[in-house]
Amino acid sequence: MIRRLPSAAALSFLLLAPPACRPPPPAPAAVAPLAVLAPIPADLAAALDAFRAEGPKGWAFTQATTGGGKDRVERYDPSRRGPARWTLLSEKGRTPTEAEQQRYRDTRPPFDAAANLAAQVDRASAAVVARDERSATYEFALRPAGEHDTAAAHMRVRFTRDAASGAFTRVELFNFEPFKAAPSLTIHEARTTLVYVPTTDGRPALPIETSLRVRGTRFWVSDFSQDIVSKSSDHADMNADPAAAAHSPSP
Repeated sequence: MIRRLPSAAALSFLLLAPPACRPPPPAPAAVAPLAVLAPIPADLAAALDAFRAEGPKGWAFTQATTGGGKDRVERYDPSRRGPARWTLLSEKGRTPTEAEQQRYRDTRPPFDAAANLAAQVDRASAAVVARDERSATYEFALRPAGEHDTAAAHMRVRFTRDAASGAFTRVELFNFEPFKAAPSLTIHEARTTLVYVPTTDGRPALPIETSLRVRGTRFWVSDFSQDIVSKSSDHADMNADPAAAAHSPSP
């Protein structure tokens, strides 16, 4: 998947997470805002309108994912069609067979699914929680992604914006208090962090790392934890030069 950022409600897969013998960590401490923004500045609103968690359209990249039982390297090429945009380069350090490659592509969606986090942002709740000469970090409450999203009320999202380029360089989605994701599942910590390389030489801000950390208690007695990290590299702009695919890492 393209660095898909989980919505606040997308926690049901954690029921299958392996248990870990450790106490649940405390919820992240609240940070007193430096300023409350009402309304938010027009340039910040425009940046949120344009934000795509998975990165700009038309860029190829290689993605390496570890943790949660995964050890996978994939290549995404938007100049191709459908599931062929994805190529499995290795699985647990081994090059896949043709049959394994086909099975892998059969699991790929026919179209890109953008993670529309910005649509969940409650802009009326905007606050500045950190600022220096290089960047500012804005915190927002979240609106529910749907009628069954009970997690959003316990979550916050922070966008760190580069002062020079106006691009977001870090996005963090996290809970500020424990919550029930299901009757038998309590989430103590849920944090998704996206890191972007700042805009340089006309290139847009490109995602380089997505990490997911979850800690919780299942059935009131069993602690579990899960950490997954995806790192992206070898970006190539297929919008400007489709021939760049020939110079990107070979599938």
